[in-house]
Amino acid sequence: MATMEHIVIPAIEALKRKDMEGARNLMRIAVNVLLVRAVNIVVLASDEMQGLLSLDDPLSKKCINPMDALVRSTLRWAKSIQNLHTQTSYLEY
Repeated sequence: MATMEHIVIPAIEALKRKDMEGARNLMRIAVNVLLVRAVNIVVLASDEMQGLLSLDDPLSKKCINPMDALVRSTLRWAKSIQNLHTQTSYLEY
């Protein structure tokens, strides 16, 4: 089975060579491999990688940038703290 090193590093190298089609194809393979391995969301940490997949590409729906991931995680944490506070308030009465 292909490892991420065998796919992502060549994708980055293709991107540096300005081979957008090659980089896009390798990125699509990498995202597919991760999805097959039961990953739900792929965090694309590189700004350049985020622009490889078009917005209408179905695989782009499975990708997220790090800032979005941080915001989603923070919102989940804040909601859990709010729920905990609400439950604790009921116990005080």
